[in-house]
Amino acid sequence: MRNFMPPRYLALWAAALALTGGAGCSSTSGPDPAVPARLALVIAPGATGSVGIVLDPQPQIQVQDASGTAVAARGLLVVVSIGSGGGTVLGTTSLRTDASGKAAFTDLAFAGSAGARSLLFTSQGLASVASGTITLSAGPAATAAIASGNNQTVPAGTQVAAPPTVRVADASGNPVAGISVTFAVTAGGGTLTGPVRTTGTDGIAAVGGWTLGTVVGLNTLSATVAGVAPALNFSATGVVGPAATLTVVEGDGQSATIGTTVAVSPGVKITDAFGNSVAGLAVTFAVATGGGSLTTASPVSDASGVARLGSWRLGLTPGDNTVTASRTGVPGVTFSATGKALSVTSIAAAAFHSCAVATADSRCWGDNTTGNLGNGTTAADSVPVIVSGGLVLTQITAGTSHSCGLNAAGAAWCWGLNTSGQLGDGTFTTSFVPVAVIGGHTFAQLSAGGAHTCGVRTDGAVYCWGAGGNGRLGYGGTLSSATPLLSSGADVYTAVSAGAAHSCGLRTDGTVLCWGINGSGRLGDGTTADKLTPTAVTGAWSAVSAGGSHTCAIDTAAAAWCWGLSSSGQGGTETAVASLLVPTTVTGGLTLMAISSGTSHTCAVATDGAAHCWGLNGSGRLGDGTTIQRNAPVPVSGGLNYTIISAGGQHTCARSTAGSALCWGRSLEGELGDGTSVFKTTPVGVRPP
Repeated sequence: MRNFMPPRYLALWAAALALTGGAGCSSTSGPDPAVPARLALVIAPGATGSVGIVLDPQPQIQVQDASGTAVAARGLLVVVSIGSGGGTVLGTTSLRTDASGKAAFTDLAFAGSAGARSLLFTSQGLASVASGTITLSAGPAATAAIASGNNQTVPAGTQVAAPPTVRVADASGNPVAGISVTFAVTAGGGTLTGPVRTTGTDGIAAVGGWTLGTVVGLNTLSATVAGVAPALNFSATGVVGPAATLTVVEGDGQSATIGTTVAVSPGVKITDAFGNSVAGLAVTFAVATGGGSLTTASPVSDASGVARLGSWRLGLTPGDNTVTASRTGVPGVTFSATGKALSVTSIAAAAFHSCAVATADSRCWGDNTTGNLGNGTTAADSVPVIVSGGLVLTQITAGTSHSCGLNAAGAAWCWGLNTSGQLGDGTFTTSFVPVAVIGGHTFAQLSAGGAHTCGVRTDGAVYCWGAGGNGRLGYGGTLSSATPLLSSGADVYTAVSAGAAHSCGLRTDGTVLCWGINGSGRLGDGTTADKLTPTAVTGAWSAVSAGGSHTCAIDTAAAAWCWGLSSSGQGGTETAVASLLVPTTVTGGLTLMAISSGTSHTCAVATDGAAHCWGLNGSGRLGDGTTIQRNAPVPVSGGLNYTIISAGGQHTCARSTAGSALCWGRSLEGELGDGTSVFKTTPVGVRPP
């Protein structure tokens, strides 16, 4: 049978024939010329490779006939593609066979994920051939990216929660193991553990740990991947940590007058463990010792971490005062301040000024319009000024616009207004400095009133001088006198009290006699008729005090009684009345050792040392923390005990058992002596030298 060659192979056969020198066989009985039938892989690629790396060895294809004999078929197009495993073939993927029927590939590689692959070689009309399995690993490191741990926020000085990590991949995104990554702090001052790391099979390298710097703010970290540029940058924000420390910033170690507010309010700074300011936290301030008081005792720290107490008013006892500042979980701090006050042995409150005998001298404060402070000027002063002349006084008293005192020898000295002769120096000339009371008298006690003065001599006789209107001098007339006049006759007295326009004295037999103006019944004799000479008041008494338009006394059983004007409650009878013509018991059942009648209020010291006041309370003159009129005694705030109390015009002064001078009420002229003109409804210390 004659062989037949399909037309599609004629050209191939002719080419092959030419390559063999044109020899051929036309016999119907000889063998057929070689016919291309298939592709054969004569050089196979290696069993392993890397993504993106040229295969080694490169595959080589041979055209063969059906029996496997090489066919020298030039120009056949051989195409290579993925046989299995997916991905993409890189390089020259189509070649024409050379004269020997071979196609030798030179630059084939794989793109895609790592794993098992195979190649498929095809040529039109020929049987294809596939490579064996090629196991691909990742290619060389080509990219690096932040995997985790960026943009964290933690307290400054602490370690971030998630260590920064880097993922290294080849060009196809496959993780690359074994790549060195170097981490380094670039800003913020933090520290690292394990700064050099190697990627694992997942291409991940994580720094051992990143502890931020101790200062609040931005921290940065770089990661440099070997063979890959540029470096990666991580950031983290250090924020303020929990409160760890309270420190004093101001207000410690001060001194102030007792009962007054310290100049600088205590302040603390709240910081975390690394000294960063902590804002928005409340600090609790509390009085520890001294008995003072606070305002805004739970302040909140500001942006700088500072929390300031509103104010700190010292207690009424001289000495150490302490305040603590605390916050749960944080060690507290303590502030100290020294409470000081004018130390006195005698004190007196007048209409708008006050005077006292201090430790080394005598001092006055408040209004000085007529020289009633005795310092040689007419300038008011809200702090005590020294009475001129170097006098060493043992007792002091203050009238409306003048003042007087006794020295140890019993000599009397007066200063201030003298238009009615109330200074007793034989003139009517006002003096801004002390002048001696003439007459050679030796006094045991003095009392300055509205425009007159009275004194008890050491022999018990009472002498008065100054304005004589309404019989207030007690000598039987109404004329003023610039020299002392006998008021007592033959009576012997232990004490005398000069009021606004009347006087009262306590005789040695316990009787009280009063004289002068008797409006509202202030003389206590049951009438309103003025008396030019001493007139007895019914009762047995141990003390008496003449005020503005009323009088109060302590009986021998230590009970309080008042008479005269009581429209402002100064009579203490619980119900305000126009007048009390005879002694009337003060409500409350107090047992007293001292009493003082002011212009329209009364104060007393109980036998236990506690102070009580009643009457008009404008300006806070009762010292109970209010300005409410009290028709019956109320305790003076502060809980101090006193030995002397003196009710003035609209203020009150007293000596505590510790010897401190304290005042309360009106202070427009500085009559409280605390250096201010601020009214006080509770006691404040008189400013010390």
